[in-house]
Amino acid sequence: MFSYVRYDTKTSPEIRGAMQKKVQELVARIADREGRMRRIREEYQIDAERLAALVIQYQNKKSNFVSYQHQSGATPETIVPAGVIANLIKEGEMIDTERGQIRKLELVLRNLQDSELYNHPETGEVLSRQPLHRLTDDELEYLGF
Repeated sequence: MFSYVRYDTKTSPEIRGAMQKKVQELVARIADREGRMRRIREEYQIDAERLAALVIQYQNKKSNFVSYQHQSGATPETIVPAGVIANLIKEGEMIDTERGQIRKLELVLRNLQDSELYNHPETGEVLSRQPLHRLTDDELEYLGF
């Protein structure tokens, strides 16, 4: 039924548009994650030094069920639950992953050619045409096609 449908072949402008849209989505997602992290740090009064100490303490315990009743320099009102530290760590990892995706997309965008040269089959004349790219199903899904 779908044997003649060529859904996996896209032109450079189509791919460029989808990749630029994906970069914008990733930048917005990173900004949202950074905003959440900033709100959590403000709520629990976590500065950079305290965050580093809590992350080290969290990673040394290897458990989400750790009591932080004896946090150095913390008043009883500002004790930070282990889940909050785990959330901050996970958000940071996700931001790093998304920044890596942006770097890869920008690399492809810089190297994506708008035209390619080919020899006309009958005359042998060198002509220019729009390149076609075959994408995998995962790439199509990632780019939103």
